[in-house]
Amino acid sequence: MERGLASPVMIAVIPCLVIAGIAAGPALANVRSVAWRRFIGWLILAALATAADRVMTDAAALPRMIGICCVLLAAMKGLVYAEWAGTRQLPLSRYLVFAFFWFGMDPGSFETQRTGLDWKSDVRLGLLLMVIGTLGAWWVASTPWRPLLLMFLPMSLGFHFGALRVLKGALRAAGFPVRTLFPNVLETRGIGDFWSKRWNVGYSQMMQRLVGRPLRQKLGENAGMMAVFLGSGVLHELAITLPARSGFGLPTLYFTLHGLLTLLERRLGRPIGKIPTLLAVILPLGLLFPPAFQKEVIARFLEVFTIAGAG
Repeated sequence: MERGLASPVMIAVIPCLVIAGIAAGPALANVRSVAWRRFIGWLILAALATAADRVMTDAAALPRMIGICCVLLAAMKGLVYAEWAGTRQLPLSRYLVFAFFWFGMDPGSFETQRTGLDWKSDVRLGLLLMVIGTLGAWWVASTPWRPLLLMFLPMSLGFHFGALRVLKGALRAAGFPVRTLFPNVLETRGIGDFWSKRWNVGYSQMMQRLVGRPLRQKLGENAGMMAVFLGSGVLHELAITLPARSGFGLPTLYFTLHGLLTLLERRLGRPIGKIPTLLAVILPLGLLFPPAFQKEVIARFLEVFTIAGAG
């Protein structure tokens, strides 16, 4: 059977899985045993991801990725919240704002609402980058020459640096002191700096809270750091190679290489520098995004701009 768009059953089930992942957060926060809370939390994440994959099995790679990623994000929100909350749980309304309206993993930003937060500059910059990214994606979609970096850059510029910046501004206007998730990557000084402070800061916070710190206490600094990279590889397998049904192991290899480079930085006692870092991130992108994912997800997404241009 030819794979296509998500069916009505898929569209109905995926939101239920998302709600289950988010609802797990406050419930897990009440589990007193840290070990049991973490075990049950990761078990729930695995179960929800498996269910999402099964439900979306007949869908094409792009909608399957969207469905699986939505469920993964919801489950990770629940895990992070349970790890953070303890006895200081958020009011339900603020937890729902954190869970449904923010891509970051910082529940503490929703504890209180403040006044006088700067937000207009974020909205202005975000809208500008969204426009540039959209025009860039439309241009790439209209050309037959589509190397990975050329396809990825405008979409990343429009979403990661544009839309998420606008979302940050909107939440700050509402009084929530959220921080930029994708600060200027061109200011990076090394691999460790790139992954911890420049690229998806919310994801980095999540992995440190859920993986790095617990294992660092038991196995040491370097082991905890490598566990973060290996865990990132596994989560990206779920988000990339599982929907594409191809390239298994390559995202894990990508993050393993970056973990080893971070260990090298620590051994040297200094960051490797901006240019080597950007090259290390860009040159092996084919491992992170295998050919099947490029063809069935990224290129398919660009077809939206081709249809819009034709219209």
